[in-house]
Amino acid sequence: MRLLPRRTRSPDRLLRDALERVNAHAARAGGSPTDVQLLGQVSISGDWPQIREYWTRRAGLTGSWPNRVGSSEVILNLWPISPGHLQLTTGVGAKPQKRQPQKLLGTPALACFDPMQSRTSADEALARTVASWVDDVLAHDEFRGGLRLAPPILEEWASKGRLVSRRVLTFGLEWPLAAADGLTWPPSA
Repeated sequence: MRLLPRRTRSPDRLLRDALERVNAHAARAGGSPTDVQLLGQVSISGDWPQIREYWTRRAGLTGSWPNRVGSSEVILNLWPISPGHLQLTTGVGAKPQKRQPQKLLGTPALACFDPMQSRTSADEALARTVASWVDDVLAHDEFRGGLRLAPPILEEWASKGRLVSRRVLTFGLEWPLAAADGLTWPPSA
């Protein structure tokens, strides 16, 4: 999905609406909801070929992913993982494929955007991608028993596997699951 400039709804409003849909679905499902932590990884375009190749070989999830991205574009991969397992999904200084999650709980999402042209921040891209992911998994009934979400985590990666930042984003909303602790990078002083 290519993110185009869109300012119709704020990121917190998009996520508030998505959480309402998730909660309504869980109430209707009446089953045992799956706990999901969404991890957004923002990578530079130079890492894209390795990420795409890794997921094509591993899971074949890349049919709708672009083969190439523009040199100034960044890629946001959204991975649904188990809460509390982030330490197992990333490797600081590692090749792009080494920082990918080992186990996914559902279909991932992808967004490409050029922060200079669209004036889209990584935070806004994460909010829009989470909202789109919610619509997709609910439409395809991927979580038949419902799901409960933790506030998403955003990692921003630079060249040579340098983790620039990792943070939990609540967007000022109440999430069904607690925010992950001890994940902020760089660590607070």
